[in-house]
Amino acid sequence: MNIMDDDKNQKAPVIDWKTQKELNIPLALQGQADPQTTQFLEMIVKLINEGKIALHNPDTLINHAVYDKLPPEKQEKVEMEAFNLLSAIRDIKDLYDAGYKDTFQILNIVERLKLTKERLEEFGGDLFII
Repeated sequence: MNIMDDDKNQKAPVIDWKTQKELNIPLALQGQADPQTTQFLEMIVKLINEGKIALHNPDTLINHAVYDKLPPEKQEKVEMEAFNLLSAIRDIKDLYDAGYKDTFQILNIVERLKLTKERLEEFGGDLFII
């Protein structure tokens, strides 16, 4: 690996494109994925494909039957968290569409999404459609 100066005189490693391409490929999962995580992933993809989750509209994640009964300060928190959850869902969809549905990265994001959703729903019930 060579070191070369970029336009701001910072040192940057020079990696050939073949190596860079290999580094960009998500790690394959070693062993079996947790069935619950895989089911959650498939449910998310199904909701996206059915148009129930719009990838750029956090409001589509919110279960309004529960959300509408919350006080305004809790509604604000749910709205903010819906934005964060949707960002993770977009990452999941990108990896899924690229054919990386059985990789450590996508399953890690799915598991993190699931745990975050569960943590948020402890205070308000079934707040999200996922």
